[in-house]
Amino acid sequence: MKITAKSTVFPLILAAGSAVALAALLLPAQPPAELWKTGRSAVGQNDWKTAAAAADQLQKLPEWKAHAGLLRGYIARGNGQLNQALLLFSTANDNPATRTEAYFQAGSICYQQQQFAQATLLLRQVLEWQPGHLDALRLLAASWYDIGAMEKAIQTLSEVSKLAPEDYRPLYMQASILKDFERFEDSAITFKAAAEIAPPDSPVAREIQAEWGDCLIKLRRWDQALAVLDKAGDQPEVLALKAQTMYSLRRFDEADSLAEQALAKDPAQPNAVLVAAATRERRSQATAGLQLLTDCLKKHPFDLRLHHRMADLLAALNRPAEAEPFRNRAAEIAALRTQLSAAQQALVRDSSTAQKRLEIAAVSEQLGELNTAEQWLRAAVGMAPDHPEPRTALQQFLQRHPPVQNSNTPKHTPQSPDNQPADTEF
Repeated sequence: MKITAKSTVFPLILAAGSAVALAALLLPAQPPAELWKTGRSAVGQNDWKTAAAAADQLQKLPEWKAHAGLLRGYIARGNGQLNQALLLFSTANDNPATRTEAYFQAGSICYQQQQFAQATLLLRQVLEWQPGHLDALRLLAASWYDIGAMEKAIQTLSEVSKLAPEDYRPLYMQASILKDFERFEDSAITFKAAAEIAPPDSPVAREIQAEWGDCLIKLRRWDQALAVLDKAGDQPEVLALKAQTMYSLRRFDEADSLAEQALAKDPAQPNAVLVAAATRERRSQATAGLQLLTDCLKKHPFDLRLHHRMADLLAALNRPAEAEPFRNRAAEIAALRTQLSAAQQALVRDSSTAQKRLEIAAVSEQLGELNTAEQWLRAAVGMAPDHPEPRTALQQFLQRHPPVQNSNTPKHTPQSPDNQPADTEF
């Protein structure tokens, strides 16, 4: 497969500046293999002048033109000229010694440009030629994740873990995907595996413990959850999870104390507010609980649990007319959640179309999850870059929500590689 025709590339290759030409004259004469080694080393050091000089000399040798094209591709990418880099990497496609790296670099650029469908094609070709290409596997997993092909992402991450068993990141990402799809048993097992190899006493280790503890809460394993959360730090969300667990264990005083500690750090932490409102109701202080819920709903207007709790508390206070709007809103949000879950499950069964991603984005926007909606819209554009509907939908979304800022890099996703050459020798 060609990235582009060679005829469109040669004018770019031959347009060397005077500084490059001078560098080529100053570079001592070397055998081609040594020139190639010098060029690769220069790329690793961002020494573009030396890399260009090596490429100039290699370009004159028919058997080494592909290597020259690869060096020039690195240089263009290092200078932020991504489209030109794609063209230059395409000149290295015909040579078996350079084609794997050329496809990998092209795939990583396509990923960087959010052209996810093209990125997956290029990276899968890399893996056909070199099944153990770890960076290609990591980037392919990220591409699958970004287009919502979650099962494929999980499978690819499993391959990464086999090749790099000391790396906690693919396990962390797998666990997060499983949790998003409410596969809490599998997620808890995978979070545990990630926690065992994450850097001890590090922020990321505590983050993994918190996510793992949340899974255990959803599985109603209260004692296990407490043991895990004790290692997760004292962030407000962690304190709130511990409060929730204590309340479920009917240790109400401890639950209230933890909820208050969380609210002192974040007055609108939803889990902490729910526990605090419940403990106030138990102490016949329902009005104070209502105020907590009212304030929290201003910041989290789409939280289903807050609406349910408001309705129940107002009903308990014999204020049914005031409870009814919250109950109705809870029903609306629940229906949207059901619709979202159905769309996600449909995407699991068929991840090949952009339309499903547009549907998920639309429901996410209705639920106020704007960053999530934008990610799905960008995924749809990446899946079908030549179709106008996804791009139009994204543009309209950004017009409706101009403050939305999103790097479209999902948490725990392996970072796209830079312009450095792969470790594999050609």
